[in-house]
Amino acid sequence: MDKADLFSRPTRPENPPHDPSHLPTRSRRSSSGSPLAPYVLDQLPADLTAVAHGRSTYEQLAVKQCRVLRGLGDDTLPAGDSSSASLLQLDLLFMLNGYLPAGPTAFPRPLLDAIAAQSARFPALDPHMSYELLIDVNCAEWERTGEIRVFSEGELGLLERDFYLGHRLAEPSVWTAFDRLRSLVLEPDAVDTAASLDEALRGLDDFRTYMAQYGRLPTEAFHAFRPYHMGYPGGPRGASGAFMPSVQLLELVLLPPTTQYGVYLDQSLPYFPTWSRPLVTEWRERSEKGDNVVQAVLGGRLKLDHRAVTALLAVIDRFTDFRMVHLGITRKALPEAFPPEAGPTRRDILAQPGERDILDPDDPGTSGFSVHNVLTNAVHRLLTARRRIAASSVAPGTD
Repeated sequence: MDKADLFSRPTRPENPPHDPSHLPTRSRRSSSGSPLAPYVLDQLPADLTAVAHGRSTYEQLAVKQCRVLRGLGDDTLPAGDSSSASLLQLDLLFMLNGYLPAGPTAFPRPLLDAIAAQSARFPALDPHMSYELLIDVNCAEWERTGEIRVFSEGELGLLERDFYLGHRLAEPSVWTAFDRLRSLVLEPDAVDTAASLDEALRGLDDFRTYMAQYGRLPTEAFHAFRPYHMGYPGGPRGASGAFMPSVQLLELVLLPPTTQYGVYLDQSLPYFPTWSRPLVTEWRERSEKGDNVVQAVLGGRLKLDHRAVTALLAVIDRFTDFRMVHLGITRKALPEAFPPEAGPTRRDILAQPGERDILDPDDPGTSGFSVHNVLTNAVHRLLTARRRIAASSVAPGTD
């Protein structure tokens, strides 16, 4: 799927909702390794729609799902295959998160027991719906088979599908930017500085374009499936794009972590994909010690000519553009989390006396953090770094 196709599928008379090709999966017969796939792919969205529209109840849903679980027998726990185990965990958690609008008291005990048993058998699996399961595992299955798990039916299911796929498709671009800047920090004399920065800029251009596509997602559609991603008091944080790891790796290799960003990283680390946790920890430690592009430039360890200074400022600007686009899209989707006046500008954010508390409970996003403060803090850090680089760009060692 190309980025231009995200959130763009129109409703056409020749492709009505009852046409199977109009649904989020390309094949209605699962080739998945999960024995729950036929139910989760083909029946769960309709069951949740029936509950949401008052045609069924959560109690009736629980009776049906417990019957599905009993019918699996020993197949519920496939042996040895980590890929199948991840898909089964994803299916179990899709079933569980269907009860989130009613709260955790509605969770069926047999479903909780099945998740606990699967988590005990495969300790590396997240025991809650995580970014890794919802985006990485789910979208990898789409790439392999054309099947993707969603909570919604019909056109809404297609929009939900694109919400997940957009994250999956976008991340390689921001990873490229991280990787190019990482080479500057680790091997400053072995790479072409300006060329590496230009490549990072191209990655960020592509990433920002992906982010902009989310402006096409209707607010009412987002609010229809968002409740199934949320956390709850005493439970884990929700499955949120805030836990896309490459964005955090890019920030860490670009500039040093502040106190508030450190709080975010402390709280978020268990929610990043498993593969990324050691890497985030490594680059946080490196960045705190000064191994980041901004401090390397300011400290004179990374020499920039005029072209490279221009490219670095462009990288910071493009990263800021992404953050501002994200801020605007989030404000549109969650207006209650923002002041009623016009959205904050770069000038407004830079004029703040500093970063704000991300654990403020008044406007939690899907991740459970203050969505307003997380996003404006990120812009504040980038604008502050840009101002410092711009002020030093005529220092000795630059043209």
